[in-house]
Amino acid sequence: MANYSNKIRPLHYQDETVYIYISFYLSSLIEVDTVHQRLVTAAHLGVVWVDEFLQWDQESTGIEVLHFKQGDIWIPDLVLMNSVNTFEEMGGDFYYVTVIPDGTVYWYPYQVFESKCEIDTTYFPFDIQTCKLSFISWAFGKEEVNVSIFKENAPIDYYFYVNNPVWEIKETTSHSSVQESSTMITFTLALRRKPKFYVINLILPIILLGVISLLVFVVPADAGEKMSFAVTVFLSFAVFLSIISMHIPIDSVKTSMLEVYLTLQMSLGMFMIFISSFQLRLHHRKSHRKIGAFYRGVVRIERFLRCSACLGPSSLETSDRVDEIDWNDVSSAIDFCCFWIILVSQIVIAIVLFMSYI
Repeated sequence: MANYSNKIRPLHYQDETVYIYISFYLSSLIEVDTVHQRLVTAAHLGVVWVDEFLQWDQESTGIEVLHFKQGDIWIPDLVLMNSVNTFEEMGGDFYYVTVIPDGTVYWYPYQVFESKCEIDTTYFPFDIQTCKLSFISWAFGKEEVNVSIFKENAPIDYYFYVNNPVWEIKETTSHSSVQESSTMITFTLALRRKPKFYVINLILPIILLGVISLLVFVVPADAGEKMSFAVTVFLSFAVFLSIISMHIPIDSVKTSMLEVYLTLQMSLGMFMIFISSFQLRLHHRKSHRKIGAFYRGVVRIERFLRCSACLGPSSLETSDRVDEIDWNDVSSAIDFCCFWIILVSQIVIAIVLFMSYI
């Protein structure tokens, strides 16, 4: 070690290549930050290479293995290429490397990796995210330091893995790729979100709120709470939309289907407020005001759908009854027709949304 230098590659002939083999040992998924599109993992790398300056005869020395601090020998300058932070040297001064007689070096730097992860929340909260950790030798080209893995497309390894309460690992792979001047090792994690929390705290309340919104057309106009109820339902959807916005990234390319559903519900809520305002004005009109043909047609449709013509004493009496209508009948007919229009609209929206998730 007297003439050893950790500043040059561990080769007798510097025109040759140092071959580095990497494996990834995952300990935990600390966080999947969907808003800032960031993956935080705790893991360590298994890095193996041959140092030609650290070879000895085991039979003559009786030494089977040696341990050095990582700062005392040459180590590859591996960095996380898609890190969200500045590049840092892996390991630390207190980390030791293991060397066996043929010069093979084993280095296991443990670190908390913060990597970029492109988040697609189209099917939130039933989404699957694919995150990658890419490692590269920063200073050396592929002719000087060639980084590779032990087995192409092999799954990553686990080391005392701790399950994440929100995400589960669906699949893992690893592969190497040749860049223009270097080789890159990429470990890929396919993560599936556990939707139970979001179903109970978001999906079910939103569905129930959609059902309750139909009651706007059930509350009588004389009750005095029709408009306030319609506005409350509209604002409730707006609150849920803001809650969901806090769980997804700002993205103009990919939009969550749940956000689309809430936007459509808010549009229906606007329609309910408009119809309720117009309906209350009609309800309180003076009885001497003439009822137009359009409003009479609405009443006829309502009574036809209720089958009142079938249940009445005679068709003549029914015809007379249709002619003898007041503004209260118009208001009731608007409630009835709008109730079924909104119900059918919500069913269609729910079916389309459900089919998009399949």
